Amino acid sequence: MPERLGYAFGQPEILLRQRLFGLAHGLSLLAASCLDLPEHSAPIQDAYAVWHARQAKAIETLTLDLAAYYFGPRAAEAQWQDLARALNLKDSIQPSLETVSLRDACSSLPEAITRPRYELDRLLTEGAAPAVKAAADAVAVARPRSGIAPPSSGSQGMQNQVTQNEALQSAPPPDPRRPAE
Repeated sequence: MPERLGYAFGQPEILLRQRLFGLAHGLSLLAASCLDLPEHSAPIQDAYAVWHARQAKAIETLTLDLAAYYFGPRAAEAQWQDLARALNLKDSIQPSLETVSLRDACSSLPEAITRPRYELDRLLTEGAAPAVKAAADAVAVARPRSGIAPPSSGSQGMQNQVTQNEALQSAPPPDPRRPAE
């Protein structure tokens, strides 16, 4: 649905899901890149596997809701990369690292991934985070809740795509040069 490409600034529920999907996408890109560095591979695999297991339900919710938003009746066909393209997310972490070396980013990832910033389940549940509430207030137009329903079929295929290789084939964290909160 071309009219829905990009970010839904006027729809706080969707915007929250878009932001969290971008965070998960960037994290998976960084983790995948770190696997190429032998000294970081095992710690990254372990930390990412634990994080992904805890966040699997939230990731599934994000992908199903965004697939419904972007692809409507064809949501069941959507894959992780389709959502990344709809959000215009990068397919490599390298450009986002800028002056930070991949080694430095990878060395801090196992600790950073345990911080509240990456608790997608909590962030999704809170929903009305200050930034989302501010966006809703700025719109100043009364709208009904988005009522996004996950696709009725095909969710297993999307989940398999997300979890394949611990979802390491999945927008970079907002600023990888700064330690996560």
